Amino acid sequence: MYLEKQDYQIRVRLDLLDVLLENITLQAGGQQASPADILTAADKIASDTIRSKVGVLYNVTDELQKTGSDRNGYLIALGISIGLYEIYQRSDDEEIPAKVIKNYNDALNALDAIAKGKEAITLPSLISDAPSGDGGLPERGVGLRRIGSAPKRSHRI
Repeated sequence: MYLEKQDYQIRVRLDLLDVLLENITLQAGGQQASPADILTAADKIASDTIRSKVGVLYNVTDELQKTGSDRNGYLIALGISIGLYEIYQRSDDEEIPAKVIKNYNDALNALDAIAKGKEAITLPSLISDAPSGDGGLPERGVGLRRIGSAPKRSHRI
């Protein structure tokens, strides 16, 4: 798991998180899921979202395998926003607080900006091992990277 329970204390008191987790009733084959199962599911959703978006340009596979203080703090914060939103989605008769929704939307917007190369993150670039067809240099990630801000020409010369 990339996200640890202690990481959530950035956004919510851990005793409040425990109460929220205890109030969640997930039915899986007639059995109630444990709080650890719910945290694992929220971590998986957050990790998969990060991998899907940031993994276009950056090597996140190695990052998501790290533990403890070796992890990227920015990705932890983004993951917590996604994970906490997913935890609230599973709660019975609870409204999701506005700040949880805002943090979730902000996290998705940040991930989209990173995926488009409009926001920087301190992760290694994704480089394929296969040489490209134009000279044997490795190809960079398949995502869009913008260099410069000049508008495209409307005609050919």
